[in-house]
Amino acid sequence: MMMKKKLLVTDLDGTFVKNSQEVAKKDREFLIQIKSDMHLGIATGRSVKEIEYIEQQIQTTVDVKIGFNGGLIEVAGKKAFEAFIDRKNLADLLFYIQSNDLVYDALDGKRRIGTYVTEDKGRVWNVHLIKPQDMFAEILPLKIYKINIRPETGRCDNVLAQLQNHFPNLSICKSGPRRIEITPSAITKGSAIEFICKKESLEVIAVGDSENDISMFQAAKKSFCLSHASQEVQAQADIIIDNFYEVGKFID
Repeated sequence: MMMKKKLLVTDLDGTFVKNSQEVAKKDREFLIQIKSDMHLGIATGRSVKEIEYIEQQIQTTVDVKIGFNGGLIEVAGKKAFEAFIDRKNLADLLFYIQSNDLVYDALDGKRRIGTYVTEDKGRVWNVHLIKPQDMFAEILPLKIYKINIRPETGRCDNVLAQLQNHFPNLSICKSGPRRIEITPSAITKGSAIEFICKKESLEVIAVGDSENDISMFQAAKKSFCLSHASQEVQAQADIIIDNFYEVGKFID
């Protein structure tokens, strides 16, 4: 990845895209300002297609794209790694979702396939929401990077514990009060950072705000957490900030 020694990796929702719709002017200006000094990366539970949507919005590109919490990694525009939920676990997950009447969406890199719907179309970044007629027939043949489970308010922690108990060989974490993210075993944002650092000698700076960013904080040399995050997430970061652009106060 050329000669720069530092890599700044940011989460999207709640961090670089604070309102999950558009990048604030100061945040965009800061990202472009530091682009000549270090590599830039985005790590998200969303797809790489949605990272590209944000690149179009800010009119600049990033060097590292980490989609699906590490399930797909692109470096300098080339695919470097990918991992899918294996067919047996996928079938068992779909059966569990159906049996417990859970709202879900399965991500194949191009679409969100499931029962999840939203009235806030600004949060859906050029990715179609598809409701399957037969979830097994339509999802099982696909390569699925990640599944989101969206429990009712107040049920998330209980559903999370049940899923972790039923599927100990998958990576499962909460990433909001009503969202649980499921990826293949050992696939996290932190594992993606470690993969990249094995290929390149880089000092990683990570910025995030959610439970799925904790592994990235732990893998980074320096980590920043947004102040609206839970105390549990804040406790895992080195520095707490109110806005993404404030990272500039603490880096050389």
